[in-house]
Amino acid sequence: MKFIQEYQQKLYEIYLRENLICLSDWELVKFDGKNALQFVSENCSSVRSRVNSEGIFDLITDDLISSISQDIKFSLGNIYLYKELGINDFLNEQLTTPQGKTVFTYRQSLGDRRFFFYVSVGFEKLYNFWDRIGDLLCLSLDLDIETRSIYFPTVIKKIEESNFSSENFEFLKNFSEGEYKEVLNRLRKLIVHYRQKDTYFRFEWMKHINDKEAIEKLQQEKDELPELLKKQMKLTIKGFESTILLIKEYVLHLQKLG
Repeated sequence: MKFIQEYQQKLYEIYLRENLICLSDWELVKFDGKNALQFVSENCSSVRSRVNSEGIFDLITDDLISSISQDIKFSLGNIYLYKELGINDFLNEQLTTPQGKTVFTYRQSLGDRRFFFYVSVGFEKLYNFWDRIGDLLCLSLDLDIETRSIYFPTVIKKIEESNFSSENFEFLKNFSEGEYKEVLNRLRKLIVHYRQKDTYFRFEWMKHINDKEAIEKLQQEKDELPELLKKQMKLTIKGFESTILLIKEYVLHLQKLG
């Protein structure tokens, strides 16, 4: 019990230091002065009444706010924790051969392995978040998409086909075609379908064991992972706000069309 308390206290300190906040941080994350649940209730009450006969609307919003968002935050907290405790630095681990050549070594520490574990989890949880955003939009806007094809990008394309546009939709569309496609989902696919993040770095190190310039780039890529994921985490808050407002706007748009 003491260990758990100390562990949680350390994570809390990291959350504060790194400004890691999520949708369930009720006092820190506000939308027009309202927390995430209040914001949904204010803007989507009529939609919820219409589509929540089996509780699916509540399940999706609860998953977004109380589960996935917290998991993303927890993953980021542990990434910064293990980085602080000590992870391998390729540039600081080297030896010189009898011939005078520099060879970069890599004896992976436990902290380094845990760091990469939470990096992989972070990408997966961020993907989960946007997948649920797609589910929420499809359900709330009654989009005609086969269940097996409901993904965030396909939902965005379906809305675009309706010729509906607003600032909130434009944010989601730009994110889908930019950060989501080029960064988040691209890297997630590599982890899930090809190789774990630590495997990728280990094999890149092996390929460039004598190449200082390549090793420097590899280390830079590794050093940038926490901030990359933190940026993606911040985008979930803006994405959630735009999603809820888009649902409200789209429903009003359909009502005007009769």
